[in-house]
Amino acid sequence: MLDDLLAYDKELLIYLNNLGETQFDTFWVYITSFIYWVPLLVFIFYKVYKKFTKLEAKYIIGYGLFILFVSLFFVEIIKIGIERIRPCNDPTVAPFLNIVIKPTNYSFFSGHATVSFALTTYLVLVLRKILPLIHLLYIWPILFIYSRLYFGVHYPSDILTGMIIGILIGIAFHRICNARIVKLRIY
Repeated sequence: MLDDLLAYDKELLIYLNNLGETQFDTFWVYITSFIYWVPLLVFIFYKVYKKFTKLEAKYIIGYGLFILFVSLFFVEIIKIGIERIRPCNDPTVAPFLNIVIKPTNYSFFSGHATVSFALTTYLVLVLRKILPLIHLLYIWPILFIYSRLYFGVHYPSDILTGMIIGILIGIAFHRICNARIVKLRIY
């Protein structure tokens, strides 16, 4: 059963990876780099600063930044513990992939998926009543995670696991932050 799932995971990655065209490589290199998403996040944090009191904004933004560090730390601990080789470095998969970048660390599970879905879920939950189009922010992690398949650096199961864990982290941090803000409003 597990062998069948792993084989399907490899086949699905090969299929998705081969949908890409080399003329789009530069576009996906930008998409996969977190630094190019910073202006969007700065804009969202600016909106938080404008829509909430300064103290509430401080907590919301602080928890948002903390999510980045907690998510990355958690992912790296799991990657070191599981040691799943990346598909671009796996000799049974790599010959069938279009490889543009070749990270050397481990694959399971995706830090890009975890961090982007954790932060996006958190921000959507915090801002859903204030910014009606905030759900469109999910375009970021969807593009972000597809870039990892495009480059052949993660299996679909790495991405799916990262998405689920990221969403759970985002929900947890929203609850923590919300409880803190409620206390601020009471006092």
